[in-house]
Amino acid sequence: MEIYQGVKFEYTRVSTSFIWDQRLEVLNYWTTLFTELGLAPLHGDGAYGNQSYRTSPSSFFITRSAMKPQKNLHPADYVHVTGFDTANHTFIIEGTTIPSSESFLHNSLYEALPDINAILHGHSSLLSQYAEDLGIPVTQKFHDYGTPELAESALKMTGNNCEFFILKDHGFVALGKNIETAGKLTLDYYSELIKFIKNN
Repeated sequence: MEIYQGVKFEYTRVSTSFIWDQRLEVLNYWTTLFTELGLAPLHGDGAYGNQSYRTSPSSFFITRSAMKPQKNLHPADYVHVTGFDTANHTFIIEGTTIPSSESFLHNSLYEALPDINAILHGHSSLLSQYAEDLGIPVTQKFHDYGTPELAESALKMTGNNCEFFILKDHGFVALGKNIETAGKLTLDYYSELIKFIKNN
């Protein structure tokens, strides 16, 4: 696993609060479940993974940087990214904390894929190890976390309706029309992984 070193982007906070959205409860469920299943394992500063859902063509809720998932939802664990200032390379945010270090990844995918409304990103060494056996596409090259280069490599994987793939030596990405679709897609691959290991 890469060593977490904080976010690698600038941000401007326009408000310390955001309009409540009940889908946060659903996102929190899947965020917590992924950690419980080892699909977003904990490290010293949080969890290896970040989850989001779209709120408009150019905005989305995302887990905060260095979040440690918990079953009881805490609004401070989430940030509303309301836009991205390309001229200043700066995220515009609402909330009291810092958005996930992978905000570039999520923002780029939402911009390029208007039919995708949820992105779940986790880390599983076993899914990466057996990706070829499970028929999961893998990016060609490793890129550091939280960078535009990593986001660009993910974009290259989204052709031909590819909605689940591995970022080389990093983690998996699940795309869905909603949070539940992306979550269940991940569990389908996780189930296939368990079956494969059991039978081999």
